[in-house]
Amino acid sequence: MSGRGGGGLGILLVPLMVLALVYQFIRDTVVQLGVGEDQADKVVWGVIIGIPILIVILRSSAFQRRLADAKSQADAIIFENGQSLAKMYRQKKYTGNYGEVRLEAFDKEIKYFYETILIPRLSTTVAVLQDQRFASHCEQRIWNAIGANEAPIDLNTIPDDPFEFEHWTAEVLNNFGWNAQATQGTGDQGADVVAELEGHTCIIQCKLYKNAVGNKAVQEVDAARTFFDGHSAAVVGKSGFTRSAKQLAGKNDVLLIDVSELSELAGKLGLA
Repeated sequence: MSGRGGGGLGILLVPLMVLALVYQFIRDTVVQLGVGEDQADKVVWGVIIGIPILIVILRSSAFQRRLADAKSQADAIIFENGQSLAKMYRQKKYTGNYGEVRLEAFDKEIKYFYETILIPRLSTTVAVLQDQRFASHCEQRIWNAIGANEAPIDLNTIPDDPFEFEHWTAEVLNNFGWNAQATQGTGDQGADVVAELEGHTCIIQCKLYKNAVGNKAVQEVDAARTFFDGHSAAVVGKSGFTRSAKQLAGKNDVLLIDVSELSELAGKLGLA
């Protein structure tokens, strides 16, 4: 019993002895520097108390610099992906049963963006990534990017009827310099809109799906391009495209375009 108690007391005495030695060393030093004996103790305690405070201040300052640098990095990445974020927002948001805007699907997209795009490209510390100020900053910047990349088309005018959507698509393209016409739906061979610009004919299929468009639309518009002797083929959708549709479109040189990007059709086809 006494042996164990003596060992514990010895462990306690070691830091006290070290502190006493440090205290005496600092006191001797300040006295040698010309501080009077009556003021030496005050100076020593000021140093002992001030050094930890200084360390905390310096560490806080270093963290603030890292936080500011991470925010700057995030700003650049979000700005770079602003158009894509805005497009995904338009695709993923939907109206609920009570007319409310629901963003559950978009929230999942943002989580994917954070984990796959943003965080891997940041050069910072875990402490910064876990700081609420950094998360709030990124959230605000993302919404700013979405607002700055609003579609030049009034998406609120998109009709609910699929056939009306085809005519709406043709009208939008006409507003941006195309000579576009919706087909009549019978015998169209998979072409919903035929659009011409400076001798280039683009065959378009329009899909007003609530879910991602799949392979069938790609196959149909590819066949329609051949039937109409078109130079290019595109599928216009408002809810994105499946992975297999993207793969097939890449193989068959079919353009997959979000409805919000109709104004950019010429550029995407290399015509502008």
